[in-house]
Amino acid sequence: MPENSPRIDLLEGVRVLDFTHVHAGPLCTYQLALMGADVIKVEAPGAGDQMRSMGVQLAPGISPGFLGQNANKRSIALDLKTEDGVRVVSRLMKDADVIVINMRPGTAERIGIGYETARTANPSIIYCAISGYGQTGPDADRPAMDHLIQGESGMFMATGTEEQPVRVGFAVADAGTAVIASSAILGALVRKGREGAGAFLDVSMLESCMTLMGLNYYNFFATGKIGARVGPNPLAQIGSAGTWKTKDGVLLVNANNQRLFERMARALGRGDLLEDDRFRDINASSKHRDELRAIFSEIFSTDSANHWDDVLRKAGVPSGQLKNLDEVVKHPQLKFRNSFTTISDVPGMDDALTFLGAGFTVDDAPTGPTSVPPTLGRDSDEILTESGINPLEIKRLRKIGVII
Repeated sequence: MPENSPRIDLLEGVRVLDFTHVHAGPLCTYQLALMGADVIKVEAPGAGDQMRSMGVQLAPGISPGFLGQNANKRSIALDLKTEDGVRVVSRLMKDADVIVINMRPGTAERIGIGYETARTANPSIIYCAISGYGQTGPDADRPAMDHLIQGESGMFMATGTEEQPVRVGFAVADAGTAVIASSAILGALVRKGREGAGAFLDVSMLESCMTLMGLNYYNFFATGKIGARVGPNPLAQIGSAGTWKTKDGVLLVNANNQRLFERMARALGRGDLLEDDRFRDINASSKHRDELRAIFSEIFSTDSANHWDDVLRKAGVPSGQLKNLDEVVKHPQLKFRNSFTTISDVPGMDDALTFLGAGFTVDDAPTGPTSVPPTLGRDSDEILTESGINPLEIKRLRKIGVII
């Protein structure tokens, strides 16, 4: 059972029909589930969400990726290729507040669960459609995945070294789109509470990534210039921000303005740099940045990352240390904030599993899951009964394979 996460009630009473699969859509609805929404995951009989079988199989139909974004949800296994299945969906739509899909544009309409069908069943429905390029336009029907959208949005070209653009090392296009989609849904729910009106939300992965890269685009809009790729050293035009090797690790420093540069120089015992015509003005020192970096490199190489991190923090200079995942999960800050939830009764699993929360707390309570990710179709009977379908009809639907 969950060890440290009370159920959050921010979205209590909100019902979400989740027709999503793989990553961006399920992560969006997971955020809503962690906030207390009743998320009903609608999956196809048989394989279910593709993410169930992607990667290591911890148990039949359960992969790490599926675990990480489907706790706190209920699952109904429903064949949407049948008329009976579509009729069941229409019943479910009447009681829903939100519908989320991440199918290619036109697919939901072809199988009878598009926005117009949903709005007919429930005029105040909030319908969120997530796709690679949006529901309209010349590229609307193009398939999209994280890798492709990172390249198409400019993320590749903004990351890596001058010689080699590099994909961001996690599915940031999917994850960023998920957060933007959940934000749009929350805004629509506020309007629905105020006016009773539904909404059609068209969330584009391409445009979401551009929003995440806003600083890059606004610099381009203002100057017409495309910023250089700077690898591990951000703000490469100055010599007091970036990464440095120490005796035992890598130090991160971001003294990116005159005040912080002065603090950094004094904290490192190099107040004399502030009297050096090459460096005294951080903005004017760009042509000497390599010389300045070399000076700091020599200093940082003399002691540990912990030592220099402590020195700079005490001086009020933003700093940190390069960490891998196994180091991050041991961070005392995360332990203090109960950032991880442990669940011990995941079906098919002998060992307890660890889950992340939504990235924030509510009234000092963590937003971790309170129930395990569902096995395929685990809640079909319960969900259908709630929608008013009688036991005999449920039995018939199961017999003909519409549900499992």
